[in-house]
Amino acid sequence: MTEPIVELRNVDVALNGTTILRDINWQLCSGEHWALLGSNGSGKSTFLRVIRGDLWPIPGKGERIYRLDLVERSTAVSARKRIALVSPELHDRYLQQDWRLTGRQVIYSGFVNGDYPYIKPNADQKRFAEEIIELLRIRHLLRRNVQQISTGELRKLLIARALATRPAILALDEVCDGLDAPSRAALLEMLDRLARSGMQMIEATHRREEIFPAITHVLELENGRISNRRSAGVPTRSNLFTVTAAKRANARTRIHSLAPAPKSLPQTTLLRIEKASIFLDRKRVLRNATWQVCQGEHWAILGANGAGKSTLLKLAAADLQPAWGGKISYFDFSTRTSLPKIKKRIGYISPELQASYRRPIRGVDVVGSGFHSSIGLHHRLSSGQKQRVDQLIEQFGATDFARRTADQMSYGELAKTLLLRALVNGPELLICDEPFSGFDAAGRREFSAALDTVAQAGASLVVATHHVGDLPERMTHGLLLQNGQIVIRGCLEEVRAHPAIQRLFSAL
Repeated sequence: MTEPIVELRNVDVALNGTTILRDINWQLCSGEHWALLGSNGSGKSTFLRVIRGDLWPIPGKGERIYRLDLVERSTAVSARKRIALVSPELHDRYLQQDWRLTGRQVIYSGFVNGDYPYIKPNADQKRFAEEIIELLRIRHLLRRNVQQISTGELRKLLIARALATRPAILALDEVCDGLDAPSRAALLEMLDRLARSGMQMIEATHRREEIFPAITHVLELENGRISNRRSAGVPTRSNLFTVTAAKRANARTRIHSLAPAPKSLPQTTLLRIEKASIFLDRKRVLRNATWQVCQGEHWAILGANGAGKSTLLKLAAADLQPAWGGKISYFDFSTRTSLPKIKKRIGYISPELQASYRRPIRGVDVVGSGFHSSIGLHHRLSSGQKQRVDQLIEQFGATDFARRTADQMSYGELAKTLLLRALVNGPELLICDEPFSGFDAAGRREFSAALDTVAQAGASLVVATHHVGDLPERMTHGLLLQNGQIVIRGCLEEVRAHPAIQRLFSAL
């Protein structure tokens, strides 16, 4: 039998005094490729960080052995140079940096195992990086500011950063989140080729259809323990565009009072955008957009990575203003209405917002900060506001993690907390950018049902997603962006039938 190259023996792992993994016995042998499955909070991300050496087992609670260079070691110092990790936390770190980095600098930062390329790569490293750039087709991102590109585009850069270091093992944590269907298909095909060429893979995912064929073994975690391990079969690739009646039925969970009571307002225009263009880094990323959202309408915002979806949503959320010649108006307000007054009637969720909250801020304060659209709670809440926060936390079933700090929550738990933050003011317009990222299947159904409840209560939804099957049941309209331009908009069923939409969502 082949001796394992990575081995965990009776390992326990704790974070901030809480035990996350218990009695973990696992080994990786040459030629094996593993998929990690489990619900939110089961310990998948922690498992990957322990393997790479970013976390240590509890002293006296098991041991970790590496044989990556034919020498048995218990220290992870040398292993970290041979194991690359692409994770949501890494993604968030690049969004939070104070310095400006280009796409090329992100790739080069992998050579120094840090977040900044403080040493210039040598000629051989540059040549290999160029090969990866061509393989992933990301040359157009090399000069872009990484804080102003789409979620999917940054994810591609982080994969290039990992591959450029020539790792022996590539660990992937929800690596397909934020990618459109063609990009997911291309990435999974590329990962499959890399695995078959000899690079070992460990992939944590919430979506079984993202397990690529080269995966040989599956490990399932539940409440921090290994619940099952088996050889992998060939995964069934589902049609990501189709929403079955059964899935819709499952989405109807018992969340009835999450949103504020319906408002008896006459139907009105909530948002009107006219000939709006947005420039970022002197590049026009949104072109002459004209669009409006009326009360009772619920819009799905669709498009490939880099199409301009996030930019359009930031414009709609009043975080960006159109260039000269464009107009935007909200509700029945005049153009002189203050920004805080506008934002009180808009709820907003985005990956960038989630990245900004990876701090030691209590969950209840994250929710309360929604009253002032701030990052963190900087104002004392009134008794009525505190009551509203407590009501939402109880109704959403978030009591168990809302008392913890945001940096102690799983990705899905923080996403739920930010939904509550978006709802504290009883918004008339709820804008969600990729809200289902980081959720397991049950979490996606619950989150989708919660958005349905918000819509039923009177708010209009605007949701951008790469997984149409995750959309709330009440969506009525659709919009497709291509290269920063709105090319299709109208009734959702008609938009779904358009050939361009079918091509976009039928890649897997």
